[in-house]
Amino acid sequence: MREKRGSGGFYAWLFQRITGVVLVALLLLHFWVTHGLPRPEGVTYERIAPRLATPTWKVIDLVFLVCALYHGLNGVWMVVQDYIHSERWQGIIFLLLVTVGAILFFLGASTVIAFKAA
Repeated sequence: MREKRGSGGFYAWLFQRITGVVLVALLLLHFWVTHGLPRPEGVTYERIAPRLATPTWKVIDLVFLVCALYHGLNGVWMVVQDYIHSERWQGIIFLLLVTVGAILFFLGASTVIAFKAA
């Protein structure tokens, strides 16, 4: 039996699991740092902005962005492979997913990289 074009097979499955674990860890870190550390002033721009402007948090946010995009778009692609049997439509949808992913990555990365605290 011929394997479908672009299925990714084992590596798509593996990276889906890896990005899922990384996303859970980063989400817990986000909630702990942003909402879990008690501060009388609460969550304010003045408190969050300086942290987001540091190189360490820029890297963390970029890893979060890449993992979320890969995990989400790869999940959609897996569903497409399960339910869309036309190779032509699969190709069109794959191109659409890659385009959407590239646009979202560009928008997210340019925001994270350019962010400066006021």
